[in-house]
Amino acid sequence: MNERMTTLGTGRLVGIGFSHLLAPLSCRERAMVAEAEVARTLKGLAAELGAREAVLLATCSRLELYAAADDPAEILSRARSWFLARAGAEVGPSLSSWRGEEALAHLFKVASGLDSWIIGESEILGQVKRAYETARAAGLTAATLNRAFQSAAAAGKSVRAETGIQQGVHSIGGAAALLARSIFGESSGGATVIFGAGEAARAAARHLAAKNFSKIYVANRTVEKARALASEIGGLGVGLDEGLRLLGTAEIGVFSVSCERPVLEAAALERLTAGRRRPLFLLDLGLPRNVAADCAGLSDTYLYNLDDLKGVVARSVAGKAVERSRAQALAAQAARDCAAELDKAAARRLAAAAA
Repeated sequence: MNERMTTLGTGRLVGIGFSHLLAPLSCRERAMVAEAEVARTLKGLAAELGAREAVLLATCSRLELYAAADDPAEILSRARSWFLARAGAEVGPSLSSWRGEEALAHLFKVASGLDSWIIGESEILGQVKRAYETARAAGLTAATLNRAFQSAAAAGKSVRAETGIQQGVHSIGGAAALLARSIFGESSGGATVIFGAGEAARAAARHLAAKNFSKIYVANRTVEKARALASEIGGLGVGLDEGLRLLGTAEIGVFSVSCERPVLEAAALERLTAGRRRPLFLLDLGLPRNVAADCAGLSDTYLYNLDDLKGVVARSVAGKAVERSRAQALAAQAARDCAAELDKAAARRLAAAAA
């Protein structure tokens, strides 16, 4: 394949970013792009890089940029500087970059839930789709990334359907429920307060309700959303402030709220739990973190964050080894098929231009 061909087909693809696998929670927290800010951030980044096609995948576990460029090396160099400026120099060793078929293979692996700390994670497929739709709506996708992301989403769906990687725990909310179960057994006699009404909160609520955690409150800034989720599980929906007050008597608090700073500080928690005589378990699924780290220093308060859940999930992942191998093979083949399609399309464009 000639040099010009490599910059028209799969060779135009690049990817760069970091994830939970290497990057510390503090770096991921600094670099976090809120869902409402993805479009604006992507437009600014694409302009800064000079990229005609770009997709930014921003989740609580990863921040990755995918782009199609005539000068892949230059794009990667500029993008690396952007990541370092956003997350801090210490993220450098955690940054990975991919070019050509390697970038495509990584994207397919991510979409299939095979690069997640929960193998077969369900939420990531929806996140990949939304990242693509955001970029497409911003006019930042064309032939290369359209084909790449549409094919990756289709592969992510088929890999899950054809293998057993979604058996057991396959969501962050499910992992939180598994942790709660490991602490309390099959059920809890006390109350559980779930903060938030998004995907992770919804999954945690469903799993806890299924495990006989019967006294469940859902707290959210928008009370209507809290009540809607609570009605699905036989719980009670309340406002965010009321939910915080309930921590004075609850056994478990599960936090998954979109916020720029913690919604629960140590001083406030100390007031809320004054006179309490039993442990309080707080599971913080948010990024940025919802619960200030110094809350863990309070008496009888046990705080778990996203990274703490990894050990809990490890036992579930160990049982998926065979299915994981099958899923990896399927995802890799789908990526190779997509690469071949991209290169054939590039060859057709070259032939048409020469005619």
